Amino acid sequence: MSIKYKKVKQRVTNAKGQVKEVFFARACQRHKVTLEDVAEHIAGYTSLSRGDVYSVLIALSDTIPDYLLDNNTVELGDLGIFSLHFNSQSEEAEEKVTWRSIQELKIRFRPGKRIKDRLKFPSFKLAK
Repeated sequence: MSIKYKKVKQRVTNAKGQVKEVFFARACQRHKVTLEDVAEHIAGYTSLSRGDVYSVLIALSDTIPDYLLDNNTVELGDLGIFSLHFNSQSEEAEEKVTWRSIQELKIRFRPGKRIKDRLKFPSFKLAK
């Protein structure tokens, strides 16, 4: 397995206001894998049917937001940790900070050690 990338040109402006062209690598040719695809793949490794695995994955995707909205961090062992974070508007006085100060709610995922270890030594391939 290799991660495919392409070379991309972009114009950047430095601190002195000078514009120059630079090149960098960007991931490309990715394909979407659906929940059904994941369920079928997992079913191939277990004694569970694709439907059973799919049902559990759907239930998991329904359950995680419930726990997050109840002010919990969801730790799923080797899979990783889901948690909520948000940006807040700054206020001049402490008493002015209310729920209205909260601007953007985000879900963060921190992969577990097993996932991190599997991704430590990837191979890369220039896409054609």
